[in-house]
Amino acid sequence: MPETLSGSKRLDWLRRQRDSAAADVENITTRAADEDRDLTDSEQHTCESRRSRIEQLDEDIEVEVGLAKRSATYAGLVADIGQAADHPADQPHRIERAKPPEIVYNTPGEYLSDFCMRGKDPAARQRMDTYLRAVAHQTTEDNPGILPTPILEPVFTQQTQRRPAIEATTRRPLPGAGKTFTRPHITQNTLVGPQSGEKTELPSQVMQIDPITVTKATYGGVVNLSWQDRDWTDPSIMNLLVADLAGSYAQATDAAFCTYFVGSVTATQEVGGSSSGGDYLGAIFAGAGTIFSSTNALPDTIWCSPDMWGMLGSMVDSTGRPLFPTISPSNALGDLSPTSFSGSIAGIRMVVDKNFPAGTMILGDSMFVETYETVGGQVSVIEPSVLGTQIAFYGYMAWLTLDPGAFIKLVDVVAPVNAGTQGVPEPTEEPTNGGYSK
Repeated sequence: MPETLSGSKRLDWLRRQRDSAAADVENITTRAADEDRDLTDSEQHTCESRRSRIEQLDEDIEVEVGLAKRSATYAGLVADIGQAADHPADQPHRIERAKPPEIVYNTPGEYLSDFCMRGKDPAARQRMDTYLRAVAHQTTEDNPGILPTPILEPVFTQQTQRRPAIEATTRRPLPGAGKTFTRPHITQNTLVGPQSGEKTELPSQVMQIDPITVTKATYGGVVNLSWQDRDWTDPSIMNLLVADLAGSYAQATDAAFCTYFVGSVTATQEVGGSSSGGDYLGAIFAGAGTIFSSTNALPDTIWCSPDMWGMLGSMVDSTGRPLFPTISPSNALGDLSPTSFSGSIAGIRMVVDKNFPAGTMILGDSMFVETYETVGGQVSVIEPSVLGTQIAFYGYMAWLTLDPGAFIKLVDVVAPVNAGTQGVPEPTEEPTNGGYSK
C-alpha cells in the first residue's frame, strides 16, 4: 500500500471545516426526512450556504494537498543524502560528565542492612543517601502553559428553526411588490331558491367579493463580525452566526404569528366540569358543530400551548388508565406521547408551539388561516477600515385569518382532578385502555 503523506495543520483545519459544513447539511436534511416534510425556507438557505462553503473549502484543500505531495516528492529526493561532513578541527570539545551511580537493592535484606548500618558505615550511608535522594515530582499544575484545551464539536444549541404553528397553516407565496396586498374574500354568495310559479323570476343575488388588506412585515437581525474572530475561530464562527441568525428569525416570526393568531380568534367553547375526557370530547364536538355552522367546514387541527399538551397527556380515567394511550389503544379518545408532538385527539391533529401563551387551546380548520413569506436569507457587507463584516439575516412575512368563525377557543379549562389513580367517576361504560366501549 502507498505510504500515507503527512498533511499540514491548515489542511487538518480545512478538513474539520468541511466535515462540519457537510454534517450541517446532513443533519438538516435527515431531520426533515424523519419528520416527513420539505425543507423550510430557512433550512433550504442554510443548506445552500453550507454547500457553497464546501466548494470553497474543496479548492483550498486541493492547494494544501498539492503542497503535501510536493513536500513528499522533495523528501524522497534527498532521503539518501546526508549532511556535509564537518572538519575534525571544527568539532567542539565535548566534556563527558560522570553520571551518578545507580543504587539497586536486589533483596529486602540488602536494603534493611544498609538502613540499619547507615549510622556506622559511611559506605552504607552514602548508598542510602543516593537511594533516598529527593526527586522533584512534575505535575500538570507546573506546566499549564502547554496544556491544550480541546474543543468537542459540534457546537451545542437549543435553538430550533422549526415553527410548528406556522407550519400547520396554509402556506402561500408572498407577493413581491408593494407594502401591502389584498386577499379576495367572498362576503355574499349567489342565491338559489324555489320558483314561485311557472314563468316567474328565479331568486337572484349577486356575488360580492371584497378585498382583505394584508400588510407585510420585515424581520431580521445583524451582527458585526471582526475578521480576527472570523479567521481565528475553530469551528468557524461565520457558519455558527448564520445558522443562529436563521434560528432567531424563525423563532421571532413564529412568536409574532402566535400572538396574532390567538388575538384573531374570538369565539369560545367552555370545557368546564372537571375537565375530564368526556368534557373534552363534548367540547370538541360542540366546537366542531359551531365551526361547521359558520363555515360549512370541519376542524382538522388543535393548536395548543405546551402546558395544555402536558395536561391532556397526563389525563387518566377513574381506574388510572391513560385517556390518550400510545401503546395498543382500544377505543381511545386519541394518542399522545411525551416523546413527540405528533399526536391527536378524537382524530384531530395536535400542534404544540412554545410561543403560545399558557392555557391556549384553539380548535379550527387550517385552511382558513394563511401565512405568506419570502426569506431573504443572509446578506453581508465588508468594512475594510475596521476589518469587519456585517452579517444580516432577514425575511418578509405576513399572515391572515380568513374567517374567524373557522376557529374556536376551548376555555375554562380546569386541571383534571382524576390524576393518577384517584378521580371523579367517568361515564358508565366500561373503560378499555383509556376509551369506552358500549
